[in-house]
Amino acid sequence: MDRSFDITTDTGAASIHGGIIPLEPLNPKAKLRTANQASTNNDSDAQLNPPVPEEENASSAQDSNGLGISKTRGVIVIVTLAGISFLNTMGSGILIAALPKIADDVGLSENLILWPAAVYALAAGCLLLIFGAIADVVGAKLMWVTGSFLFVAFTLAVGLAQTGIQVILFRTLLGASISMCLPTAVSLIANTFPKGPWRNVAFAINGMGSPLGYALGLVLGGIFTDTIGWRWAYYMSAIINFCLSTGAIWLDDPQNIALLTVAIILLAAFPFWMDYQVKRGKPALIPNSLWKNRSFTSVCIAVFLCWASLNGIEYFTTLYFQKVEGLSALESSLRFLPHVIMGVAVNIITGFLIAKVKVRTLAVVSALVTMVAAPLMATVDVGENYWLAPFWAMFLSPVNPDVLFTVSNLVISDAYPPEMQSLAGGVFNEVAQFGNSVGLAITAAIAASVTEHSNITERQEALMKGYRAAFWAIFASCSTVTIVVWLGLKKGGIVGRKQD
Repeated sequence: MDRSFDITTDTGAASIHGGIIPLEPLNPKAKLRTANQASTNNDSDAQLNPPVPEEENASSAQDSNGLGISKTRGVIVIVTLAGISFLNTMGSGILIAALPKIADDVGLSENLILWPAAVYALAAGCLLLIFGAIADVVGAKLMWVTGSFLFVAFTLAVGLAQTGIQVILFRTLLGASISMCLPTAVSLIANTFPKGPWRNVAFAINGMGSPLGYALGLVLGGIFTDTIGWRWAYYMSAIINFCLSTGAIWLDDPQNIALLTVAIILLAAFPFWMDYQVKRGKPALIPNSLWKNRSFTSVCIAVFLCWASLNGIEYFTTLYFQKVEGLSALESSLRFLPHVIMGVAVNIITGFLIAKVKVRTLAVVSALVTMVAAPLMATVDVGENYWLAPFWAMFLSPVNPDVLFTVSNLVISDAYPPEMQSLAGGVFNEVAQFGNSVGLAITAAIAASVTEHSNITERQEALMKGYRAAFWAIFASCSTVTIVVWLGLKKGGIVGRKQD
């Protein structure tokens, strides 16, 4: 499948979701200052306020688990962070299941049918770094709460949309909203949990939030589309989002060619601008020094291609089920269940393997497994038995994305000091979102072009010819991922071991 908070380490406390979950700092100096202040106060009041054994025992219990916080609070932190990933993919699951019906209801033309999916990832990718920088100034908690409530509002707006343009607009604003919540997740986990099992599990469960949200989105989208209407899936999603938030407090157009040319020029000029900023002593949005770490650069390239592939195979598979095979939204959603189950299982297994197996081995093996999925769909025939090819494509496609997500987050947390982890995490998430958007745009253009220039008169066969071309492009992307992680993670050892 197609995968904030306020941490205040200076004062010895951190708050999540409006200060509900206090955290102790990992910074030893901050702890020492806090301890010295407490010692001074205790000395002056020793006779009036003797030590309370129960509190001492509670503190000892927290220290004994190696977290600096109680296990209960640690679990709540993990669940809260996973909730962000959960919300991020729930809407995508709903959209995949209901997309053909949504297009019919709101009058979305065939050449714009994939725009609601593409603009979401594009908006999120464009704004991740900007909102991450703003969060450093105004506070991550305020940014997260603002983003979460805006996400609720625009999820509801998608359900109320009456035209195709409105759906595209509100999905764009949804992408902007989620980009307010994502940037600091990596840093939060790294600063809350020391190296060891807790951090490994935190990253794994954070990744597992994506397939779970995707699964619920598929189920809601399929059931509601075939019963009371797809809009109710978004209403239900908005209710779930609200509960979590309150608990937390194209090319043939000359204009398009011109815009694309300008975008490519600006993208190529961006590193030079960053270098110029650094030389002037000015802040750089993405310092070029960040890319000098080979492992980080490799996982960013890999996740870009991996997410591009995953997003493409998900959307074109659902179009195959509904537009070629003529299945209902619910029937299509049920055929995605192996996809979801495998995604959840992979995250759980990765959480245990990461402390025992080299990251290069995990990344390469999982990439080889996922690489099989696209050719299975590219060679499928109209009317193909589901269990012969589509089932296995659905079953294998989430393996590499989910393994790579966990591996990449641990690589980032190991590669950079705490003050750089938010930036590195933001860049990583931005690259992933761009991969979603760019991959979908390219595969959609390939499929549309092949179908349009096909001499096949049968509509289903013509569509299938375009879809096959898209699946082969996805296969090429998956193959490139295998090469990138093999070469880029040569020095990657075992990153999930506990440090004594």
